[in-house]
Amino acid sequence: MTRTAPRRLGLLGGITWHSSLEFERLLNEGVNARLGGSSAADLLVRSYNFQQIADAQAAGDWDGLGDLFARDARALQAAGAEAILICANTMHKVAPAVAAAIEVPLIHMLDATADAITDAGLDTVALLGTGYTMRDPFYRDHMAARGITTVVPEEPMLAEVHALIYDHLARGVVPDGAREWIHRVYEDLKQRGAQGVISGCTEIPMVMTADDVAEPYFDSMGLHVAAALEFALD
Repeated sequence: MTRTAPRRLGLLGGITWHSSLEFERLLNEGVNARLGGSSAADLLVRSYNFQQIADAQAAGDWDGLGDLFARDARALQAAGAEAILICANTMHKVAPAVAAAIEVPLIHMLDATADAITDAGLDTVALLGTGYTMRDPFYRDHMAARGITTVVPEEPMLAEVHALIYDHLARGVVPDGAREWIHRVYEDLKQRGAQGVISGCTEIPMVMTADDVAEPYFDSMGLHVAAALEFALD
């Protein structure tokens, strides 16, 4: 049964603020579509200064980031959040620290994405995201535990995808030719067995959407939002 008012969600966002705005928009639109009238999502948002996050990532201070996100998740819980979302793929590297710090559910972006891939009957997909997401084992191991193989670009193309995200998309800038270039990256991954593609960074839809590919496109942000709406409303 649909609830008459949504459960309160705590968002660890601002990673980057461009994608956080999309998270909030999609959550509000989803609640309104279900409940009607002037209904909107009940959200608590901790929005970060992305420069500080990026500096800590570059320095390899994932323990510090895990401590920060865990502390902030507890604060959101204390303020009434009934579930927590980490609004970025890369920052799910610290998801275990966040989940261990709270007593409410962590709605996990990678699980929502894996569920959709499994439902589509696929077992090998391209992964486009930050260098941390594509290189680090946390993402591919999480998918492998669900029977899913992820295929990522080889160097130096992988580094170029990372630079596109951090130097341009994270700042709200889409360079000329970026859409065509990222499609060529994906075409190469198809040749290596990819049956579809994960939009594994919340900025990737700025240069590639489901309309741009013939194969299944797994929008991690949209799938994460859908899982959050299911929790908030059902």
